[in-house]
Amino acid sequence: MVSVLSVAFLLVVLAAHTLVAAVLTRYFRIALDTRGGAAVFTVTAIPIVLLASTYVFSGLLNLGPGLGSPAVVLTLLVAVPVGMGALIDVLYVPPPDSVDLPESWE
Repeated sequence: MVSVLSVAFLLVVLAAHTLVAAVLTRYFRIALDTRGGAAVFTVTAIPIVLLASTYVFSGLLNLGPGLGSPAVVLTLLVAVPVGMGALIDVLYVPPPDSVDLPESWE
């Protein structure tokens, strides 16, 4: 039986991973001049960061519920947040080109 605390922790990690994926997607879209470069980094670099975070929380610290299968863990804590984070950045945040920045910081 899974405790309420472990399910709550799972939901918090899922939300945090989604936020990290959205912020990193935004960063890659702003920092890289090419359209393809941001996509490549989104599907390669973000999963590595989320996988490391999942390993720290569920492996080293032994927090969260036992999900039974590594495929379920990868899907729920890596693939879903990457997809949701990229979706949030692309659909709900204005494109980097449409944001007006000041000419000078002075």
